[in-house]
Amino acid sequence: MTLGLQVLRAFFPLVVHAYGGRPGATTTEMGLLAIAVFLTAPLVALPARRLGEAATLRLAAAMLVAARLLVHVTGPAAMLALAAAGTVAFLWALPLLLTGPVAGIGPRALAAGVLLGIGLDTALAGAFWTWDAVWQRTAGAIVVTAVLGAVCAWSVLAAAPGGRARAEGPAPVWGLAGLGPLLLLTMLLLQNTARLAAASDAPLPAVLALQVVALAAAVAAAWRTQGAYTLAAAAVLPVAAALAHASGPAALAGAAIGTVAAGPVLAALLVPGRAPARLLARAVAWGLGMLLFVLPAFFYYVAYDRRLPFENAVIPPLLGFLAALCALPAVRATHLAGAATPAGRPLTRSAARWGPAPVAAALLVVPLALALAPAPRPVPGAGWPVRVMAYNLHQGYSTSGMQDLEALARTIEASGAEVAALQEVSRGWVINGATDMLTWLGRRLGMVAAWGPAADPAFGNAILSRRPIAAAGHVALPRVGVPMRRGALWAAVDLGGGETLLVIATHLHHVEAHGHVRELQAFAVANLWHERPRAVVLGDFNATPEAIEIEVLRRAGLRDAFVLAGEGEGFTYPSTRPQRRIDYIFVSPDLSARSFRVLSGTASDHLGIVVTLVR
Repeated sequence: MTLGLQVLRAFFPLVVHAYGGRPGATTTEMGLLAIAVFLTAPLVALPARRLGEAATLRLAAAMLVAARLLVHVTGPAAMLALAAAGTVAFLWALPLLLTGPVAGIGPRALAAGVLLGIGLDTALAGAFWTWDAVWQRTAGAIVVTAVLGAVCAWSVLAAAPGGRARAEGPAPVWGLAGLGPLLLLTMLLLQNTARLAAASDAPLPAVLALQVVALAAAVAAAWRTQGAYTLAAAAVLPVAAALAHASGPAALAGAAIGTVAAGPVLAALLVPGRAPARLLARAVAWGLGMLLFVLPAFFYYVAYDRRLPFENAVIPPLLGFLAALCALPAVRATHLAGAATPAGRPLTRSAARWGPAPVAAALLVVPLALALAPAPRPVPGAGWPVRVMAYNLHQGYSTSGMQDLEALARTIEASGAEVAALQEVSRGWVINGATDMLTWLGRRLGMVAAWGPAADPAFGNAILSRRPIAAAGHVALPRVGVPMRRGALWAAVDLGGGETLLVIATHLHHVEAHGHVRELQAFAVANLWHERPRAVVLGDFNATPEAIEIEVLRRAGLRDAFVLAGEGEGFTYPSTRPQRRIDYIFVSPDLSARSFRVLSGTASDHLGIVVTLVR
């Protein structure tokens, strides 16, 4: 389960940034590629019928382990192929584990195994401050992956009998269809540490600790829950999903409640039917479940690129409802009279007494270790000058399609910037690897941060500063009917010596033909500045210098730092062959600029720009 989730979190961003980064690639093509891979799920019936379920399970597990290991030593194109193969292997291994050759394992034990796998994945991602080990070439990341692969291979070999073994009892059928929505809900929200930290503004270690505790409670609930409690959990799950999609403390409460409710719902989804289910029926039900995973995932994220007849906020509660609906037949099968969910093999005395919940609780060692790590601290300054930077991070992905936060950190570090305004900062989008870029970069660079959500609570603008941030806030920019929301983030940076710099960071609408949208957004940015002294307005404006939206800022009184102190063309996009100047640093009339520089490198599809400000 842990390896499969890691492969999934690599597959989606590789589709977006490796395949989608090719000239002419469209959102529809990326979605169709992902859907095509998930449509292979019911094809597990073909090798299972010919080779036997145990042999197919071993083959799929070997493919998954190999794919997960090889992504560490290959380039983006090969990584995409490997991640696709690993995803197919996971989609074949999981239904066989849950319904096939591992004889005598009941739904409570299976649910506990799935939940512990999810919890281990959450803890391991948290141990790397949510920058997934799959993108890292460090020895530690490779060792962790190798150990996971070895344990996975050993467990499958130990559990699956030889020959064409079948389960001892009837297997669940349509409950398998509910696993897809429940798995997606878990990845999007319930166990998405980065998104919850961004949405709640809580420290990442605290969020991770809450998730581990909630998951331990889910394991306990799945291990011991009876029918009536499962019915209550099924009723609560959609409501908790809606809360988890919100902001503030409600997001944390919804995620915790939803995680606990997911335990008994998952166990119910794995309750055997009244008659043995044929392999083909199980494969079809599993295929339906994976369609109910990939299609909602596609529409959830395509809503940021195209206007849909609904907001994507409806998708999480819908996922909770679908999972609960698929669990109801099993709830009815337990007669709602307190009959315990079947457990399979007789439990040992220690297992019956303790169950697997303490194993989940032991994962608390990870957030505890993170909490003990020193936090970034600002360094008091002595006034002017101050060096500032604008940099679109391309959601953490280089032009090759690799998520390389270290390359971004080195670029910021080498610029000498004391204040960096960052755009396209992703903090939990699954299609970007569910990474909290802001927390990771802040810790790596030793800089304090201000956050300005824009598209949603997990995607927007940020300011990193080596100087103290005295105050900060953000405003929404005019949307004018376009799919993605935009915002402007401001921060009052204490330069020391009684001096303060007002920093306004923004990212205007990206569609080239929609200049009228950017014009209104530029007016909103100018109004936010409101002619205040000692101010800098910077970011990705998605407009060339002659555009009306740039003229709006000039007429408001802001001065272009490149015009004041730059040389050459000042092109910033695309970073592989710069041809346009769309990233800017504007300063208030009372400030001067010197040493303007366009940075080099392909850590992002934009080039960063940096300038020194003096009074």
